[in-house]
Amino acid sequence: MKKTVKIIIIVLAALILAGGAAGGVFYYSYQQEKKEAEKIADPAEAEEGYQKMQETVVKKAEDPYESKIDFEELQMVNQDVYAWIQIPDTNVDYPILQSVVEEDEYYLNTTIDGKTGLPGSIYTEKYNSPYFTDPVTVVYGHDMLDGTMFTDLHKYSDKTFFDSHPYFYIYLPDRTLKYQVFAAVAFDDRYILGNYNFLDIDDFQKYLDELKSSIEGNVNPNVEVTQESTIVTLSTCIADYPDQRWLVNATLAGQEQ
Repeated sequence: MKKTVKIIIIVLAALILAGGAAGGVFYYSYQQEKKEAEKIADPAEAEEGYQKMQETVVKKAEDPYESKIDFEELQMVNQDVYAWIQIPDTNVDYPILQSVVEEDEYYLNTTIDGKTGLPGSIYTEKYNSPYFTDPVTVVYGHDMLDGTMFTDLHKYSDKTFFDSHPYFYIYLPDRTLKYQVFAAVAFDDRYILGNYNFLDIDDFQKYLDELKSSIEGNVNPNVEVTQESTIVTLSTCIADYPDQRWLVNATLAGQEQ
């Protein structure tokens, strides 16, 4: 009888231990799934975060050329932030990021706080200098259904908007760059930085000619753009045309420290 009781006690103890282990595994798995879920971006939450960021790090002036950005505060969030872009009368008012260690498209689907998914970030690739001194710097951003990120680049398809909003601004820690838009056009989905050698005069001119000859979009022929110019190309998608990109192109018009 005593032997039977001992066996029952041992079996019950084993069951309790097994249950506890299973519960521990379940709890661990739950915590891991929770952590992973927290790393998934929510577009609405991300945009709310960007808006709060704008309120705290952007000191706006009546003339955007004189606005200031608190980069120390931004780099406490993510050290890959190195610039800020602002286009008047649009939602484009975001930090620009660049990673020198991650894959080139890392920030296409990674937010400033490291979450994976849309809306990603506004970013450049490591092939471009973070000082905007290259012949052509390409800045990428998503075309979002909610009108955020680079969606408002499509406003430049309207001739009135194109003519009345000739400038946008890129802020760096030590100076502000003012760019004048000369072409906002639909382009094919070629990888621009790989398709052209912008250090070659002929290739650089080929790119300019192709932009200006696009049949869809707007071009200002009065803006002087030469092989000596430094250009920024803002690139986003065109919703119904996955094999095309919408490019807003501008040349450096001035800088202020």
